[in-house]
Amino acid sequence: FKTLAFLRYKLLHIHLTNVYDNLPTDEMVRKDGRFFAVETRAYLPAALAAAIAEEFELPAEELARTIGKFLGVGPDYFPDRRRGVEFWQAVWRAVRLEERLVELEDLAAARLPSGLDPAHIEECVRAAPAEVRFHLSTGAVESFLNTVPLLHPRGFLQVQDIFVTDMDEYRQGFRGPGKLDGSVVNWINGALLREVGARAGYDVHFAPFHYRPDSRTKILYTTQRD
Repeated sequence: FKTLAFLRYKLLHIHLTNVYDNLPTDEMVRKDGRFFAVETRAYLPAALAAAIAEEFELPAEELARTIGKFLGVGPDYFPDRRRGVEFWQAVWRAVRLEERLVELEDLAAARLPSGLDPAHIEECVRAAPAEVRFHLSTGAVESFLNTVPLLHPRGFLQVQDIFVTDMDEYRQGFRGPGKLDGSVVNWINGALLREVGARAGYDVHFAPFHYRPDSRTKILYTTQRD
């Protein structure tokens, strides 16, 4: 926001497409009236790691270090760039997530996105199922709160992405994280964005994406509150 501060109150239309779903996010669980943080870490199963090391003629004990260096250089880390692409494809296919639930004695102790406070969470889950796992949409919330101050009083933000528009939707199916084309994708908690937007002075609305049949994409747009 600091970089674009000179545009404050000047933009009539800001449009984003398929950005929010790739931004970092944390997750939270409410169960038996208590809140839990979902702590996650990525790992490679030992058998798959050994197979990758063998396929690419790497010492098994050096695989983690090789992946770290690869992330800094990209496919050109290997003399044969095509081989580098194949290496990353193999690693990405093998990546798994391990997680645990850590009880939060108080929501104030939770690691919340900048600009989000416990009151937002409490209001958001008020009408949610008694037991629910949901995204905090960390990157999306912070991006939203840094973007709307740039809008002209008659301006609006428009975002095309995959949104959960009602907390009950989390009970109805898997909403990420998922792997897609080398990236991690999560549905965005639109219900939380609606609450955040209201406190920032904006109504957040969602409309169907009519341009592709059976699309799961929705269109978020804002209007300034009176």
